[in-house]
Amino acid sequence: MDECYDKIRFALSDETGDLRFTAFNIINMPECSQIAETLREKLIGRRLVDIDIAEIQSMTCPGNGQCMTAVVHVIREYQDLFIR
Repeated sequence: MDECYDKIRFALSDETGDLRFTAFNIINMPECSQIAETLREKLIGRRLVDIDIAEIQSMTCPGNGQCMTAVVHVIREYQDLFIR
């Protein structure tokens, strides 16, 4: 997971009063480009509290699956830090 974790780039903003993703990407992993686009569509603009981890976990990546594990870890980490 470490290799993928280091390739996740994102930004969160609380400009609206709630933390929301304002950017998301998985870099240097062309096999994850399709899933990165899908994740951008699902995450950008959505409040952190409203992101459904189960929905993200149900997504599959043509890579080795580490990317989705890392993405879930990142989202969960920030939800735990700022929401719970």
